[in-house]
Amino acid sequence: MVVLDCIIPAHEKDFETLSHCIRSLRRCCPGVRRILVVSKIPWDDATVEDCAVEWVDEADPRWPFRLCDITDCGCAPGWLFQQLLKLHGPLLLDGLTDHVLVCDADVVWLLQDSPLTFFTPEAESLLCTFDSDGCPPIRSAVDLHRYDAFPAALLPGLQKPRLGSQTAVCHHSVLDTSVLRALFEEVAEVCPGQAFWEAFVAAARACGGRASEYELYHAFASSRFPLKVRTRALPFAVVADIQATMDDPPAGVAFAVAHSHLRGLDVADLQDRVGIINGNTEGEIVRRLAGQYLDEESASELGALWQARGSRELSNSLRKRTSKLTKK
Repeated sequence: MVVLDCIIPAHEKDFETLSHCIRSLRRCCPGVRRILVVSKIPWDDATVEDCAVEWVDEADPRWPFRLCDITDCGCAPGWLFQQLLKLHGPLLLDGLTDHVLVCDADVVWLLQDSPLTFFTPEAESLLCTFDSDGCPPIRSAVDLHRYDAFPAALLPGLQKPRLGSQTAVCHHSVLDTSVLRALFEEVAEVCPGQAFWEAFVAAARACGGRASEYELYHAFASSRFPLKVRTRALPFAVVADIQATMDDPPAGVAFAVAHSHLRGLDVADLQDRVGIINGNTEGEIVRRLAGQYLDEESASELGALWQARGSRELSNSLRKRTSKLTKK
């Protein structure tokens, strides 16, 4: 079995899920060796035996950038900061394995029939993606193309393997340090005089903040090192109640993601909060009609959605699918 170390950037708001993330890694992913948490303040449970985590300060002098260096990018500075920590960590932190798992702090791994591995039998890194056919529940279909422009903004000519229909933004990735070095070197050639992080931030700024370390690495590795990586669709779910998900894991789901702004919502609120942008507007309208809560505000919302689609086919389909509901 190929072993690998893991880097997890963590904000204090994610300390709530961090213990679940790390304990589930230890339980479900036996190939993971060292786990390093990068945060502003130490995490209290870091030294607990079943976590065995090493803490790295965000202000450690090995990082060539600081949060305050990231400004006017069209997104929260912390969003880009944690991406840069993931991309630099495997090359800057001491004694790490040649392959490093980078993982979001709000991910919880779910034990299925067998331990999870991140490599093929031929030692290719498995890079998680999803596409329009397998969009996870409560996940926006917009994510499939949200970051399409970013790889080319950093390296002209670099494109995702499947523009508009596939994304590698799946909350974790396996980074090969040899591929990372090649990425840094190519960026240095294209952007002379700029550090990698400066070029990354400039490209993010040019894209209005729509930057993704996962999309960049997947595009670069697939293009430049196709024999070192392989894509896989690892099923996951976005959830509001992480404890309930761990107690009763959804069938066939490898991991769950509990974003801080969604935690604590009930099922209906979760679906109402983000389900409306999940690429199935017609089905969402029908679901809301069936729910029989057509007060004035909801009726206005439904009308706006209907008008936004502007499709005769949608209108005809909705008439057929809702005729029985509206007659009751």
